[in-house]
Amino acid sequence: MRTLADLYGERLRATPNAEACRRFDSQTQSWRSLSWAELAASAQGFASGLREAGFKAGDRIALQIPNGADWLALDWAAHSLGLVTVGLFADETAAGTAALLEDSGARILVARDLEVWNVVAGRAKLPDLQMVVSLRDKSEHADRRVRPLAPFLRRGTALPDNPASGESLATIVYTSGATGRPKGVMLSHDALIANAFAVQDAVQYRTDDLLFSNLPLAHLFGRVAWIYAGVVAGASLVFGRGAGSGAEDLASQRPTVLIGPPRLFERIHGVVMHELEMGSATRRTLFRIAVEAGWAASRKDASRIKARLLPTVLARRAGDALRARLGGRVRLAISGSAALSPQIGRVFSALGIPLLQGYGLTEAGPVVSVNRVDDLDPASVGAPLQGVETRIEANGELCVRGPSVMLGYWKDEPGTQQVLDPSGWLRTGDKVSRLDTDRIYLVGRFKELVVTATGEKASPADIESRLRELPLVEQVMVVGEARPFLTALIVPQPGPLAMLRAEIGINDGDYSSAARDAIESVLLQRCQEVLQNAPRNHWIVKVALIFEHWTPNNGQMTSTQKLRRCEIARAHAEDVERLYAGHYAVPATDCSNNAGL
Repeated sequence: MRTLADLYGERLRATPNAEACRRFDSQTQSWRSLSWAELAASAQGFASGLREAGFKAGDRIALQIPNGADWLALDWAAHSLGLVTVGLFADETAAGTAALLEDSGARILVARDLEVWNVVAGRAKLPDLQMVVSLRDKSEHADRRVRPLAPFLRRGTALPDNPASGESLATIVYTSGATGRPKGVMLSHDALIANAFAVQDAVQYRTDDLLFSNLPLAHLFGRVAWIYAGVVAGASLVFGRGAGSGAEDLASQRPTVLIGPPRLFERIHGVVMHELEMGSATRRTLFRIAVEAGWAASRKDASRIKARLLPTVLARRAGDALRARLGGRVRLAISGSAALSPQIGRVFSALGIPLLQGYGLTEAGPVVSVNRVDDLDPASVGAPLQGVETRIEANGELCVRGPSVMLGYWKDEPGTQQVLDPSGWLRTGDKVSRLDTDRIYLVGRFKELVVTATGEKASPADIESRLRELPLVEQVMVVGEARPFLTALIVPQPGPLAMLRAEIGINDGDYSSAARDAIESVLLQRCQEVLQNAPRNHWIVKVALIFEHWTPNNGQMTSTQKLRRCEIARAHAEDVERLYAGHYAVPATDCSNNAGL
């Protein structure tokens, strides 16, 4: 198997009539299933259109389309011709789209519609770009580069044999840019195939599995851990419609495996905890007993189960209730792309849905490690995948080496040399507390470590992960670089906030400073309770309530749901200064190091 086209082709030959994927058809308002043979026919049409248009091996094709069968077919078609894919987020801004098209030198852009392109065309010349194809717009367009979709919908001939080798460049994936300018990570066919097989070896998808996710396929974690590993296993891929339809999609499609970022599992956990808060103390006690019993049973620790029969029954019933929220059949969940609270992982796993936290970075192809069902520690990111070597530098930085590591950064040799040495070791930029029986325990990103005015260092991601366990907390960002103590900006969950207002006697429409102070006082108390067992340097002294959500649209989140810390700090500078009123103001410094926060 040389290329990703071979990966798809092997699956077609093995199970041509098996279900490849499911997607929601907005025209018929129903779910549609495609077999591998049907998906191959669609890929053949795209490949024929691309070949007739004169595109050849090595040309870059930018895909700015939502998840779905078209994405799969285009990925298959592109790799069958030896094209290099460039994933762009469907919700990327016009400025961001123009910058990435220019940097990658893409020759063709396939977009969902022409809304973003119409803005891009007026801003950038993009001399390398020769063609723009819209999946929706069928009318004539003044821009000569815009072509109709029809030639790509005709039935094509057999898919061509990719002229590329395994070492050839397969894709350029741009990092999220959470701490600076996005970099184009170059990955070979060999790297992606090796990572897909290693993920499958670790998590063990089955041929009868339905793998459900909303992870954007411009992001490498979803592409490899969901799509390519699913192809290896012969599982069916279910494309959710998005966060707004998640509950409905889960109920109707009833997946067996759920793959997503920590925020997905935090929301589910938050709903459960909110309902428990609204219930009786007895109900909360029974739930706690159920979790304790389920966790002990999952670790085969009978000595920790008191009155074993009742707690086990409680755990089973609580697990059935949790599973019912997810469609009733979920047997496995996988979290990646950011840190997951150990407590949330423990709750899911205790109630019969092993929640496997993994770790990786785009430069590593991307998955480095993941917990296993039979060897699960929610506080860790699991053991390295097969073929991945690890070592820890003197400063605690994790370095990795293996078959999935990137070729380098696109058009950035100095940047490549900074992180990738001649012997293949990749500096991850992540600080590790220890490697224990091959498990990896992360502290946080070096660039995101906060150093307070007292010289103490803290990992904001770890603190934020703990605080998001609170039903009241929807989004949170820790502040404290060069400040005398740590504080937090918190965007509340509407339901629990309304409940808190009623509890302390504040009207829903009251946004006065007195009301804010009262809510923040209770919120701080609850945050401190969650952090009471955390290291002293992770304690929060003050909190500020923020009523504006942080999103990619307002520039305060990346498309992969990572905080743009500097942008958030700038947008809420008045709140930050309020938290530190009376204390020495920090000088403006390099924002990439979380400074100015």
